[in-house]
Amino acid sequence: MRSTLRFGRIKGIEIGAHWSLLVIGALVTMSLATDTLPALQPDAGGSYWAAAVLGVTAFFASILAHELAHSVVAIRRGQRVEGITLWLFGGVARLKDEARDARSELLVALAGPATSLALGAAFIGAAYGLDTVLSDGSLLPTVAAWLGVLNIVLAVFNMLPGAPLDGGRVLSALVWMWRKDRRAAQIVAARVGRVIGYGLIALGVYAVVAGNDYGSIWTALIGYFIVEASKAEEMQARIARNLDDRTVADIMSPAPPRAHAWATVGQLQALTGEIAPPHVVLTDFGGAPGALLERAALRNATAATELRERAIPLVRLPAVPPDTPLRAALSRGMPVIVVAEGVIVGIVGFAELTALQASQGSDKSKYEISA
Repeated sequence: MRSTLRFGRIKGIEIGAHWSLLVIGALVTMSLATDTLPALQPDAGGSYWAAAVLGVTAFFASILAHELAHSVVAIRRGQRVEGITLWLFGGVARLKDEARDARSELLVALAGPATSLALGAAFIGAAYGLDTVLSDGSLLPTVAAWLGVLNIVLAVFNMLPGAPLDGGRVLSALVWMWRKDRRAAQIVAARVGRVIGYGLIALGVYAVVAGNDYGSIWTALIGYFIVEASKAEEMQARIARNLDDRTVADIMSPAPPRAHAWATVGQLQALTGEIAPPHVVLTDFGGAPGALLERAALRNATAATELRERAIPLVRLPAVPPDTPLRAALSRGMPVIVVAEGVIVGIVGFAELTALQASQGSDKSKYEISA
């Protein structure tokens, strides 16, 4: 999830929001101002709308604090944080690295819910305090109590034991400690997350059929998001398992064919005898390699399209020796140029990763998790 709006940095962490945050913010503000607050405080002495804006802003700040807690602990445990994005379903901290051990995974996962619980307790305490010093009808104690309850609900919900929720990370860390297998633990957490997601969908659909309000639809939407995210996390864990303990030499395609940069797609087809090979190195007038062309880049190209129009300059691509660990190479971007003694000896791109996944995926026994 990438940020549409950027707000700056906190402790070096980029903070931003997706446009969907504006949508959910408007809906929650309207619901709070026209329904929740009037029901909780019918004879308010202030503006429901002003109180609603204050409450929603403070709640988004609480979500940011939740994600900052994850990020700060992750940095202290040796992980790099790309940034934090607030969006439709809350927030997400984008970590560049995986946890180095199960204990780090556990501490990073627990940091967010612990922060939300602390905020919940603080807001409820503030509500009692404000209620004793402010006149009857003030909305501030009501807003503070609403924020306290919401933060506690956020913490409890996030501790459900399935990916991508924080509880799923906790489950993954505990299974990792027990099984000594990071990928098996991630797959377990993803599968439990899928069960939780389907359960929320069923709960939401049942409530809608029973005639409840739009909150039931929201429950089903959250369940759908959890199902899809858990599927993606299981797939990522399986792919990561395939990458572990491999070097680029293990899966690279041998040195790709070469073609002049000014050649056309039609001339390339005549040269190689196929629509397009997975990769082609383009050379300049002196025969020196200068760019890489991938098959996917030729989508919608005509026979007269010059190859250099769709190629990527080699200087923009990571270049590594053949014995480089595959995960380390891919963390620098794709495709990867494999170089030995100054000569291109192979390429690792999406085609190679797809072939690896297909070859490993045929052996399902490698991914079965015993009870």
